[in-house]
Amino acid sequence: MNPSQEIAEGMDTGRGRIDIRRHWRLVILIAWGIGSFAVFWLSSRYPSLFAKAAHVGQDIPTMAYAKELMPVPAGAPVGQRILIVMVNWLDSMKVGVGFSILAGAFFLTALRYYPLRIGNNIFLNSMKGALAGVPAGICANCCVPVASGMMRGNGRVEVALGFLFSSPSFNPVVIAMTFAALPLGMAAAKYALLLLVIAMVVPTLIKRVRRAPVELVAGDAAYAAALAPSTADNESFWNVLSELARVYARNFWALLKPTATFMLLASFACALLLVFVPWNSLLSQVTPLRMGAASLLAVVMPVPIALDVMFAAQLQHQGVAPGYVMLFLTTLGTYSIVPSIYIWRSVSKTLAVSLFAFFVAAGWILGICF
Repeated sequence: MNPSQEIAEGMDTGRGRIDIRRHWRLVILIAWGIGSFAVFWLSSRYPSLFAKAAHVGQDIPTMAYAKELMPVPAGAPVGQRILIVMVNWLDSMKVGVGFSILAGAFFLTALRYYPLRIGNNIFLNSMKGALAGVPAGICANCCVPVASGMMRGNGRVEVALGFLFSSPSFNPVVIAMTFAALPLGMAAAKYALLLLVIAMVVPTLIKRVRRAPVELVAGDAAYAAALAPSTADNESFWNVLSELARVYARNFWALLKPTATFMLLASFACALLLVFVPWNSLLSQVTPLRMGAASLLAVVMPVPIALDVMFAAQLQHQGVAPGYVMLFLTTLGTYSIVPSIYIWRSVSKTLAVSLFAFFVAAGWILGICF
């Protein structure tokens, strides 16, 4: 039963009123969702984005985080440098990751009661997911628990991926930062590419994977066998709240375990790339081979929201070749090793590899062109 049907059945036709006692579950879920997103947006995400917008063009410590909890001492041993970078990266991600697990558990809980009914048009569904991601302001790495909650909650793969590619880049503050800090041609090229990904690349790849012998996995069998939620009429508010809290806690724990593992692995991968890759030497000359290597590493690198704009603006200010500026603007933060691993494990290996290869190729081509 979807929300509109539930509300319709609860109406007293004699008086045209809704018996709210039959809809506590819907009321609680709506209030829960609005309240949690409002707290995240007003207390953390948008203040953080406005602060980043105010500092765009200024130097940042690394391409992976905008501020340091622990500075890296000069001449520190390799192991210490790796550990400090891991701590700084995790510190920069803690709020976004924490909220994304809460949001993912919310979607997983809500969609168990009210599954998405949005039609079978993959192309249109991808755009709908992208529209939902515009205000969210969640980075590509933190989108993973949200996408997982959507898909495991009987959602659609293309909706989740549309959300994942839209949320980090189509946020209004990030768009304003991009066009204000970088040349118009670069900003327009980036967003044209992202629109192509959401409107064409994701739906086309999903259709192709679904035609393959190995079926696309849109969820987890364990969730299909989960305890069916109660939908009895006239349940008390406290009984419904208690049930939702139990289901939510179970879903939160189910998302917390893999997300914590992903983030620890991502922090280690980020530290290895920052410590061992000679970035200054790599970006000192423009050659097809160096451009390809930079594109590959940039797609792997997991970064918080808006770091692509801040790092690209820093490179431009330092006089680095425009091709590299465009490359990092296109690839850094748009996709990374974190969603790649998730899609590989939970959705489709072919889809994960195809998206990764697409962004590496796109970054290389745009870098060469600029």
